[in-house]
Formats: sequence, C-alpha cells, structure tokens
Amino acid sequence: MKDFDLNLLRVLVVLHRTRSVSKAAAALGLSQPATSLALGRLRKALDDPLFVRSPAGMLPTPRGTELANAAAGALSDFSVHAQSEPTFDPATSRRDFVVTTPDVGELQLLPPLMAYLAREAPHCNLRSEPFATADVEAALEDGRCDLAFGLFPNLERPALYTQQILKQTIVCLVRADHPTVQSSRISMRRFLELSHAVVHPVGRSQELFEALLKEKGYTRRVQLKTAHFLSLPSIIAVTDMIATVPRSIADYYTRLENLRIVELPIGIKPAPIRQFWHPRFHTDPAVRWLRESVARLFGTVEA
Repeated sequence: MKDFDLNLLRVLVVLHRTRSVSKAAAALGLSQPATSLALGRLRKALDDPLFVRSPAGMLPTPRGTELANAAAGALSDFSVHAQSEPTFDPATSRRDFVVTTPDVGELQLLPPLMAYLAREAPHCNLRSEPFATADVEAALEDGRCDLAFGLFPNLERPALYTQQILKQTIVCLVRADHPTVQSSRISMRRFLELSHAVVHPVGRSQELFEALLKEKGYTRRVQLKTAHFLSLPSIIAVTDMIATVPRSIADYYTRLENLRIVELPIGIKPAPIRQFWHPRFHTDPAVRWLRESVARLFGTVEA
C-alpha cells in the first residue's frame, strides 16, 4: 500500500456503482483503456480481484464491496468538509487567543480589547506572550501566536500579512512642579541639559527617537536606562528627570502620578503600529474575527 494513488478511490467507487468499465469510464471522463488500467492498478495495490466479469456485469467481490463502501464514505466526508464554510461564533466560542506585544502595547491596546472581548466573546480567553523579537515570525507561523501588535520592522515583508491599526506619537513627561520646565513646550537646549530616563526594551520601537537624535548630532545624559515602563511614572514624579514616551502612555501616567506632558522640541513623524499575522491562518475564522475586531477598535487613530 506504499505510495497508493488516492485518485484510484473514485475509480473504485464508480466501478462499484455502475458495474461496468465502459459506464465508469464515461462517468469519470476517462477512456475505457485508462479505466481498465486503473482497475488493474487497484487489484495489484489491494491484492484482490475486486470485480469479476459476469453476464450481469462486473460483480464486486466481498472485499471489493467493503473497500468501495469505505472509499465512498471517505470521499463523501471530504466533500462535506470541503464545501462547508468554517465558522466562528464569538458569543459561544471558548477559543484561547494568543498575541504578542511590548509592555507599552499592553497598556495601550489590551484594556479596550479586553473590554470588547468581555462584551462580544465572553467565553474566549486572551494570553499576551512575550516572544523574543527574533522568534515572533516563527511563533506566528507555527500557531503559537495568533497576532503580533507593535512596531516590528523585521516583520514588514511579503512573508506575513500586516495592517496598520494606529499611529503612535511621542511626547515628554516631567513632574508637574518641575523647577525648570514650567510650560507645555521645551527648547532643545533645555531638553539636552536635563537628565533623561530612557525606556529601552530590547528589540522594540523606542529606537526611532534615539536614531533621530543621533542623526541630528544631539547628545544627552541618560541617567536611567530601563527595559520596563512600569516604574517610570513613580521615578519621574520624584526626580527632575525627563522621559520620552508614547502619548497614550503619557496620558495614562498623568492619571497615576503628579506629572505633566511636554511636547517634543523636535518634529518626528508618528510611528505606524501594525498587527501582523501569518498566511497559514489568514482564512481561519477565529483569527480573522480577532484581527477585524482590532482594526475596528483602533481604526488608525493617533495615540
């Protein structure tokens, strides 16, 4: 049975139904010699005559009937599955979704997304997994991750689908009673004189602003460098340092601590935040529902 040609199953089923090589050939759209040849191959592969000639036509052997019925069932099951449209019902599904995004993405995207899931897909769960940047594409490909949210230049290539969901703008944060920054604007000279707290998660998107400063030839003192956003508002609130963060995160921090937003002293284009998914799961109804929900929720807003 090694290397069995599955195309022969249809020949077996039709021969069993018609009891005639010529009628089977006509039904299959084959020549009579080709159908006879296929029957010969079936007999050799299955080690059974399968059909014997009689005045009433080609009569199946018991083994022939058994195998023809099994083949007919298999082909029918396949046809049903092939013709049925896969569906996803968010109201009843208990699907576990997996996404990956940096911690700034969690602060920005997960609160509205979880509120939406609670309303529209109350039995579904969501896991946010911190895949290494170099491993994100493989995780999307093998199904460990459904969607990736963020600024991932290494993923922006034809091998993956991508869709912009929002634009991220950058602002500065200082404590509300900062002694030298007392308005919503700051000069470049003052900006460079201050000590800076920099969030620099490995492989993530804060590099855009750093690259712009380097391109312009600006240098500053980085008094604190951290890989996490969590501790930043508490630190800025009790020091004279300044931090540069996405606007949506700055808005959130000002509700937590006595902080003030200050506009950047240099122009920088908003960064496109995208969702990424693998072609393997492009037509998967659950993943499609999730990514379409994300697109509707955020709809390329500035944050």
